[in-house]
Amino acid sequence: MRSLSHLTQAQLLGVIIMSKENALSFLQQAAQDPDLKSQVQAIDDQRELINLGEAKGYDFSPDHVRQALPVIKEQKGFLGDLVEAILELFGPTHDDYPATGVQPFSGDPPSGH
Repeated sequence: MRSLSHLTQAQLLGVIIMSKENALSFLQQAAQDPDLKSQVQAIDDQRELINLGEAKGYDFSPDHVRQALPVIKEQKGFLGDLVEAILELFGPTHDDYPATGVQPFSGDPPSGH
């Protein structure tokens, strides 16, 4: 992604809005193109989605997809099961940590503490 340090606040806002729109446009294209849709659904990393979007001519970041999530959720009927794949990628539970759960307590704390 290019440097944005030379832009005014208004120009920067325009870039952010356009990037969000790029993310939405890419996902709309994926919803209509069965081959692209299956590629998106097979992705398990946010960076892979960004790279696929760039390969198709769309410039956006993971933050732009997150900004577009409310619109994506509203278009669930149009985007169909593609929404679930995107929400899983960008949802709060998608991280690199294993689901370990709570460790049971066994024993007493060392004496003297």
